[in-house]
Amino acid sequence: MKRAKRYEMVIAVWLAVASLAGAGEVPAHTPQVPPGWSFSFPDGNAKSGQTVFMRMECYSCHHIAIPGEKLPAKPAGIGPDLTPAYARLPKDYLAEAIIKAHTVVAAPGYVMKDGLAGMGNYNHFLTVQELIDLVAFLKRGPDDAVKP
Repeated sequence: MKRAKRYEMVIAVWLAVASLAGAGEVPAHTPQVPPGWSFSFPDGNAKSGQTVFMRMECYSCHHIAIPGEKLPAKPAGIGPDLTPAYARLPKDYLAEAIIKAHTVVAAPGYVMKDGLAGMGNYNHFLTVQELIDLVAFLKRGPDDAVKP
């Protein structure tokens, strides 16, 4: 008896879903993107981003001028030089370049291997806030010292 009731419930739910799918209308309770919605990458804290850059040892593949920091020289050709032109790139591009396997690299002359840049995936090492701050650090101008 209990099994029969379960089957009746499953069939009733299936029929309800099938009728909605066939109707071509979106049920009122289905979430929809509000009109005019768009995403813009938030501003971050460049000083905190510098801390992330140093902790993640990004300088081991990328050259970047950091006032007051003496960084080891990076091996030639590993990653694009991040100063000063990268500060002119959109925040969204910089964020994407960090969180996705790269298929497009903004650095002229940068050699890609197998259609991808050599940078690995660091998503499991960064929080969202760290990503936001790292992008703010990369967006600072070439003459902008990050104040302590």
